[in-house]
Amino acid sequence: MKIARHCLRVRDLSLLREFYCQMLGMTDFGSGENPLLGFDAAHCLLELHPGAKRERATGSQNFYWKTGITVRDLDEAVDFLRRNGWAVTAPKQFRDIGYMSHLTDPEGFIIELLQHGFEASTQPPMSVDELAGNTVGGHEIGGQATLAHITLRVNHIDRARNYCENVLGMRLMSVQPVDDYGFCLYFYTWSKEPLPLADLRAVENRPWLWARPYALLELQHVYAGNTQPLDNSSTDGGFFGFGWQDDDGNNLRYLKPEEIRNWV
Repeated sequence: MKIARHCLRVRDLSLLREFYCQMLGMTDFGSGENPLLGFDAAHCLLELHPGAKRERATGSQNFYWKTGITVRDLDEAVDFLRRNGWAVTAPKQFRDIGYMSHLTDPEGFIIELLQHGFEASTQPPMSVDELAGNTVGGHEIGGQATLAHITLRVNHIDRARNYCENVLGMRLMSVQPVDDYGFCLYFYTWSKEPLPLADLRAVENRPWLWARPYALLELQHVYAGNTQPLDNSSTDGGFFGFGWQDDDGNNLRYLKPEEIRNWV
């Protein structure tokens, strides 16, 4: 199984299609009224739905946090965005998590750009086979990127873990505590790839995880004492769930926000 769709409800399909294709180098594998945006049709696609009734509220109290895009060379990606007039934060090594930068799309959805390796690490060039199979190989971001993370904030990590592991049958790939910020990150998918190290908290696994070609569900568990009420934007102009299917591209199923509302 694999995460195949990252669903957002938006106000302006054309505006967002233009941004994701031109600025981030995605391709639209869908149709005019049903955009399916991504870097590779075989992996996770951003599925845009019309009908948001208001602007999306942003802030640390939202259930839906961000879309994560992993890249081989973050400095190159940031330089491209700035040369094309798009605001993006300066690349920064955040603790022992990763080398990252942030921006927002035209409707205010947060996007995290995360480098495969930590700061100052050298990434290998793309192979001939990778270049041949990449539909957007000529774009400075699209040619090196993966739609990698769907990030949700949760208070009730036991409920979330039980659902991911026992209902969806997902596999926990990494646990990343950030205690001084009051949260811990959990990464789930269905991959059976062996980890470099068996310890789910091993820092050494993280650059390997950021280089995976498939998408992961990222849960930010906010520790007790922090309240995280579910913002209405999660169902009105915001996160609209995700879809998964088997590796052959069959049997597409969806998880809607109302099914996991009790994680918050």
